[in-house]
Amino acid sequence: MEATAIHEPATDEEVLAYATQKQVLVDEKALKLLARFPQYREVVDRLALTTFMLTEESVNKAIVALETKLVAEPEALHLDKAALKAGARESDARYRILWELDVTDKSTSEGSIRDFIGFFRDKFEFLSGLLRKRQGFQPKGLDSVKMLPPKTACDLIGMVNEKWESKNGNQILRLEDLETELIVVISKENKELVSYTERILQDAVIGVRGQKIGPEMVIANDLFLPDLPQRPFRKAERDVCLASISDLHVGSKLFLEKEFTAFIEWLNGKTENEKDSELVKKIRYLVIAGDCVDGVGIYPDQFDELAVKDIFEQYRKFSAYLQAVPKHIQVIVCPGQHDAVRRAEPQPAIPPEFVPELREAGNVHFVGSPAWVEVEGLNVLVYHGSSVHDLYAAVNFLSPKNPEKALVELLKRRDLMVGYGLKNIYIPEKKDYMLLRLEPDLFIAGDMHRNGYDSYRGCLVVANGTWQTATKFQSEKGHVPTPGRVAIVHLNTGNIEEKRFYGEQ
Repeated sequence: MEATAIHEPATDEEVLAYATQKQVLVDEKALKLLARFPQYREVVDRLALTTFMLTEESVNKAIVALETKLVAEPEALHLDKAALKAGARESDARYRILWELDVTDKSTSEGSIRDFIGFFRDKFEFLSGLLRKRQGFQPKGLDSVKMLPPKTACDLIGMVNEKWESKNGNQILRLEDLETELIVVISKENKELVSYTERILQDAVIGVRGQKIGPEMVIANDLFLPDLPQRPFRKAERDVCLASISDLHVGSKLFLEKEFTAFIEWLNGKTENEKDSELVKKIRYLVIAGDCVDGVGIYPDQFDELAVKDIFEQYRKFSAYLQAVPKHIQVIVCPGQHDAVRRAEPQPAIPPEFVPELREAGNVHFVGSPAWVEVEGLNVLVYHGSSVHDLYAAVNFLSPKNPEKALVELLKRRDLMVGYGLKNIYIPEKKDYMLLRLEPDLFIAGDMHRNGYDSYRGCLVVANGTWQTATKFQSEKGHVPTPGRVAIVHLNTGNIEEKRFYGEQ
């Protein structure tokens, strides 16, 4: 006969001590409720994420949510667990998360002047260092350029402080380095250079080759960004694949639950297509590039569009899917603007308290955005992609219809931050985690809900779609998403193929 566990009520002192540890206050009625509830620590953990004062009402709601556990596992997820276990394989994945390039657990910024100075100094020193490696380019400091006599040819490096068009139709850049500033003129007669200037935005660090035309003025003959070097794609030694998705929006009424379940089943080998069966066997990695859940309170009137209205239940449902991914597949998950992290970039990894079911899952890894992972010897950059909205607003030749083109522009800049003070928000960390300090072999992003693929100077570019049908906002803007598509990257060839689980196959 099994013994029945008896839970002794906690003392008020024990509850208060734990609440103090979590830096929250508890009113008298809430204290009595917590003391009677065996899992009071879990209740405090939940509420401490969103409030500093625990009331009777908030505690009661949290207890009800815990006791009911509305979503233990997606209803549509009917996998044969015995078959999965029988078909399971040991992981032979070769990967390494580069935590030194990830902000998770390292954010120290207080938004002080010192933080801003350190942030922009780090940006300038790294990007100017890349430009100095350019063959045949011998830049001088802006102070030294000012000392040159008129009509002298010169090379220089500066960060764009301001950009405008003169009364005569010339493009003007105000550049600065660590010492001073200088004006660069792009003549309207130089059509090719004027066209190139469109992609030069505030805070970009650029190289200039030109001629001195005034005490503090240079006319540009050429401009260039730090960019990637010319190189071929580095192929992995093994014939293995990486699958890439993003923007699941679990919890939304528009989430494609049936189709996503079919994808998870497909990863487990449920297919009658012989070609697909062979392809699935090669998949060793799955990257999820943010917006794993729809979140709560992300935009006005969102509550009415949610099928799951509790953020913890959304993540519980998300976790159930990941628990069903075969254990030999390593899953890399970065956050997006809908996830339970700060909206400002760089974003830390999704906190473990939101995904407790996955704490013991050895094949699921939560990273920040951006994040770097070495996979089969290749440098993989994973980023949700929010900064591209500022690119679309500023650069006319870019369009959300081709998100991969915007990602290529970020590669050219070697910087994921388009500009400080624009729509996307950034935290001035002492170390600029938005910089592309390595040369990526594969760049994976999401956010735009539209698939697109490209290759640029040895780097494969994957813009992921979504697992959510078109929202009202997207329809009003004329944006057409590509839901239910999975990018499969063959790491030993660089070929990318697409598997569709929604709409036309």
